[in-house]
Order: sequence, then C-alpha cells, then structure tokens
Amino acid sequence: MRPRSRGEVVATAGSSVLRELREGWDEFRARAWVWGIVGIFSVMLLVALAPYFVLGPTIAEEEYGSKAVYGTLAAALGLGTICGAFIGFRWRPDRPMLAGMVMTLGWPTAIMAFAFGLPVAVLVVWFFVAGVGLALFDVWWHTALQQRIPAHALSRVSSYDWMGSLALLPLGYLLAGPLGEAVGNTEVLAVGGTIALVLALSALAIPDLWRLRALPQAT
Repeated sequence: MRPRSRGEVVATAGSSVLRELREGWDEFRARAWVWGIVGIFSVMLLVALAPYFVLGPTIAEEEYGSKAVYGTLAAALGLGTICGAFIGFRWRPDRPMLAGMVMTLGWPTAIMAFAFGLPVAVLVVWFFVAGVGLALFDVWWHTALQQRIPAHALSRVSSYDWMGSLALLPLGYLLAGPLGEAVGNTEVLAVGGTIALVLALSALAIPDLWRLRALPQAT
C-alpha cells in the first residue's frame, strides 16, 4: 500500500460542516460518471435488490420447494464476489467504469432468472458469475474514486456515494411485501429485475464512461 498525500487542507475562519458538505457535493456533482452511476444504482437497489431480499425466500419455497435454495444462491453469490475480488487485483481494463457497468449486468439478470424458475444448477452458476461481476465493479469503482477525486474531498464524495446508492433501499424493503401480495411475488421480482437491467444498460450512454481511461499504476 502506498498512501498518497491528502494535499494541503487550509482551515479557514468561516469553515463549517455545512461548507465542507457543500464542497464535497460540488466535487460529487462535477463528475457525471459519479452521480450518474450512484443515481442508477439507487433505483436498481430499490426495484430489484430489495424485493429479492424480501421475497426471495418465499419464492424459493413456492417455486423450488425449499428456502434452502435461497441460501444456496446467496452462497454462490458470495463465493463469486470473493473470486471477483482476487481477479480485480490483476485485471485492469482500459475503460474501468465502462467495463464495471457491463459486469453489473449479471445480477439483475440472475434475479430475473430466479423469478422465471430456471433450474437450480443454472442459477448457482449465474449467481456465481453475478458475484464476480459485482466484485469487479466494486474494485474498479473505488479505484477510480481514489485516483480521480481530490484526496481531501474523497471521504465526503464517498459519503454521498453511500447515501445516494442506499437512499431508496429502505423504501424497497417497505414496498416489496405489499406489492408481492397484490400482484405476485415472482411478478414483482421479474419486473424489478427487468427495470434494473434497463437502468444498468442506460449507464452505457454516459459519455464519461467511455472517456474514462485507466491510469498508470504507481511503481
């Protein structure tokens, strides 16, 4: 690990928490690839991930005869993220954020496949691949933030990242159950996964994702 300098941070008499938050917000909104991806993930978690967490065990029991299938898929996803993290140590694509968003396509499609009742063996492989993709996105995302956000503002931009990405997740938890009872559990999951897939694909229209190139590694 080679820590980088945080630069000179000069405290002024008028500095305050609100001012620092505003400065962090300015850095956050100045980069379309940052706020665009955060906004897209916020809605993806609302429509796909939250319903999967809430309705997944019930669907597993109804469609596959056992809630243990849900646990098996969670284990496959987790194993995939471990493998993806190791791959991320070595694999540095030329356009990391573009590649990262392509890699995220695995998990909404895995959720759709689960809702459509595909065989468990197929789902285990699919969720494993989805986990690999999520881990690779996470590695490349945080690397891009570290490299391109001014060091003194990184913690504030990261805060906006987490707050924005997770802002709608509690609402998804709240709505998933009633929606499942109203229109059907598998229907909610299938539609949510489809919307999340469309959103992930829409990120590819952000010009900055195509322009953002990997930076040389420090030696």
